[in-house]
Amino acid sequence: MALVSLKCPNCAGDIDLDDSREFGFCMYCGSKVLVTKDVNHINIEMSVKEQRASLKPLAAAYCQKGEFDKALEMTKNLISINAADADIWRIDGVSELMKSDFPIADPPESAVRSLENSCILSGTPFKKEQMDFMIFDVVLNLAKKGDV
Repeated sequence: MALVSLKCPNCAGDIDLDDSREFGFCMYCGSKVLVTKDVNHINIEMSVKEQRASLKPLAAAYCQKGEFDKALEMTKNLISINAADADIWRIDGVSELMKSDFPIADPPESAVRSLENSCILSGTPFKKEQMDFMIFDVVLNLAKKGDV
């Protein structure tokens, strides 16, 4: 029996699997990882809806804890799955802002674009002056929804 170290193809989390087992679970996002004889071939048995349901709260939690790089990893995956989710764009924008020197420096264009996308999708007017409020609002709203 040997341990095989892998990256979860769903969330990029580190996974150590026993090579004598047929499957395991990612401890970060809960994805079921099937191991075939070719260890480099990994199958994920999750629907898009299940992926979003498992990654969105994780991204929100990382953002709330101040782990913005990890939150951005999650949001990039989620945006590639469903770019029409305003909450995901908002988490992405807030994480980008919090990683930057904002409010001392100008906000990064990627953060502005993500927050603007969030506003467009939610039908809310976007103003750059409201970014401090948006940072507070995203954490508060996600906590109220139970996503955090």
